[in-house]
Amino acid sequence: MSESLSVSQLAGYVRKVIFSQDVLRNVTVYGEVSGFKYSGQHAYFRLKDQDATLECSLFNAHRTYNPTKEGESVLVTGSVDFYAKSGKLSLIVTTMQPVGVGKLHLLLEALKAKLKEEGLFDPAHKKPIPAFPRRICVVTSKTGAVIRDIVRTLRNKNQVIDIVVYDVRVQGEQAASEMCQALKTVDPLGFDCIILARGGGSFEDLMPFNDEQLARVIYDMQTPIISAVGHETDFSISDFVADARAATPTAAAELVAYDVEEWKEQIVDQMTRSYRRIAERYGYIESRYQALNSQMEAKAVRRIDRAEDGVKTLLRRMGTAEDKAIREKEVVLNQLIQALSRANPTKLLQNGYTKLTKDGRGADYDTVERGDTVNVVGYKGTLVCQVTDKIPNKE
Repeated sequence: MSESLSVSQLAGYVRKVIFSQDVLRNVTVYGEVSGFKYSGQHAYFRLKDQDATLECSLFNAHRTYNPTKEGESVLVTGSVDFYAKSGKLSLIVTTMQPVGVGKLHLLLEALKAKLKEEGLFDPAHKKPIPAFPRRICVVTSKTGAVIRDIVRTLRNKNQVIDIVVYDVRVQGEQAASEMCQALKTVDPLGFDCIILARGGGSFEDLMPFNDEQLARVIYDMQTPIISAVGHETDFSISDFVADARAATPTAAAELVAYDVEEWKEQIVDQMTRSYRRIAERYGYIESRYQALNSQMEAKAVRRIDRAEDGVKTLLRRMGTAEDKAIREKEVVLNQLIQALSRANPTKLLQNGYTKLTKDGRGADYDTVERGDTVNVVGYKGTLVCQVTDKIPNKE
């Protein structure tokens, strides 16, 4: 006979088995609501279909959707629990929504996963939002409060930004296609930034901003785009694809509306600090220059004094050596004069020598031929002669 278990042991074993199953820790269940009732901030009800019933507990019920009628079909997410004292299996509900919305959520999550896998949410693809935009296009409904909030926020800080509004429907079946066409139209028009915006609304109201085609148009945009849809807690696929997400339309305006006066003050302050640093640097350089100049002047005076002493010494030495050198040069000069005098062609002619020329140039035995006319230049004159013969000297 096998060992017997107490009720507590068996209940504990059942609870342990339930908790060990990951599939029961976050499970989504579809069924009809029965016996929905509040107890303080919490609610308790049964979820059933034609074959089974499941006890459910919904803590902080005011934070999620509550069914409005008995038998309403809902989609709940939660974890399975086993309460040992009552021996009851129950579902601790974390979220609940009408079954129609639940299916939309499932479809939306599937689309998000698909687009993420394709890289449409990749941060590396996102373009930076310009710090100082000049022209902004707001794609939204021109009749809603959203555009008034955006324009007011922009103008409170900046009077120079050019704002262009492209009117589209932001709710309903045609909204997504209108927004796609609007973005394709304004993208090549040279805007610095585009804001795609609408105010808050229900999950169904915001569905156009979860459109797959709209996501792909946003991804292909060349102009930086900000998605500003709903309230801070609302997230749409356009938020994930856009270059930046603003929690609200007003926040989007804050993101691009640089304060002109504030920037003027910052520029003036920066210029003042820069001028002060330049002045301080100039003062330092000037003081260093004065110090170096004084040092250089002192060194220069000392060097000049040393040079002057050296020059005087050299002059004294040169004075002694100069007389000797002059006398030596005079002797050499006289010798050169005598040599030049002896080599003077005129002097040679006076001594009876002659000079032979042909055609105005000096000539000799080798350059003269029989029959040539030559000039024999002497001291007193020139003889014009014709060569009748050439007789070489005998060795």
